[in-house]
Amino acid sequence: MNIRKLITILLAVLLTLSLTVGSAGATDTSAAKTKVALLLPGSLNDGGWNANAYAGLMALKDKGYEVAFTESVAISAIEEAFNNYASQGYNLIVGHGFEFGEPAMRVAPQYPDVKFFVSGKMPDGVSVEEIPSNLGFMDMKEYEAAYLAGIVAAGITKTNKIGYVAGMEIPSQLSNLAAFVTAVNTYNPDAKVYGIVTGTFEDPAKGQEAAKAQIELGADIIVQSADSTGMGAIEAAIAANVYIIGYGADQNELAPDLVLTSFITKNAEVIQMQVERIENGTFGGLWSPGVAEGICYLAPYHNLDSVIPEAVKANVEKAKADILSGALVVPAIYERIDQILP
Repeated sequence: MNIRKLITILLAVLLTLSLTVGSAGATDTSAAKTKVALLLPGSLNDGGWNANAYAGLMALKDKGYEVAFTESVAISAIEEAFNNYASQGYNLIVGHGFEFGEPAMRVAPQYPDVKFFVSGKMPDGVSVEEIPSNLGFMDMKEYEAAYLAGIVAAGITKTNKIGYVAGMEIPSQLSNLAAFVTAVNTYNPDAKVYGIVTGTFEDPAKGQEAAKAQIELGADIIVQSADSTGMGAIEAAIAANVYIIGYGADQNELAPDLVLTSFITKNAEVIQMQVERIENGTFGGLWSPGVAEGICYLAPYHNLDSVIPEAVKANVEKAKADILSGALVVPAIYERIDQILP
């Protein structure tokens, strides 16, 4: 065999090996992509808690991840939904709310190779040591942002009557409402908060009815933390031309001349962070972020900035700085407190 022919053969072999390795590498990269499923307690069109999480899922889709979701998952159907996605090969299954915690504790040990994440407080009676290694909880301090919203409401109300429409009677909802009331009591002792825990995130008519009752009592600000139920409360506030404090996302666009601010958890970013944690090996356990971590915050005042007195803005900024420094610890109260109506 002459040298020219030998070189030709060697080049052909090298080219074949290069193509094979390149193809295998591409396949491995694709296979390594985390498949993400999201379970939502309410509608993705709620303009807040669920919509924000869905936006995070879609951001992952845009990055090339395979994603799926189910909205308005009833509590009785949570465990089945977890099982279905796990059996379909999803690597990360997110239950978006406290109500997903107990089912996740039961299902996670059955699928040790699947990661489960609950964006909510651990179930009562569960210790960190009991959390399966493939399960993570976010016990967010959303109530810190609710406290800041309470400062705004306390300084804006003219009637000293504020309406608050909450969703289900779960820890995050109760602690948000309690922190809001605590701030109002601190910054305006003459003001009263009429709080209604509606028992649902999925009934706009009930939210509208609750807010109307509060407005009839003289409330000149309506606060909602009730997702789709809260959208009904916002409708009632718009109809009565009273100020609004939104929840779950910046809801200014719903009523630019009435929405003072919104208190928010960065759910879109949080969901994307869990994928990163899986890929860098830091997933799992308990995470308790709040204002200091930049996960919970108040939305901008937008075109109502001029309506809010500078002294009120200064109080918000001072409280925020005190939370960051540790000088202010907003109490986490997981029960009904004074000023909350049945």
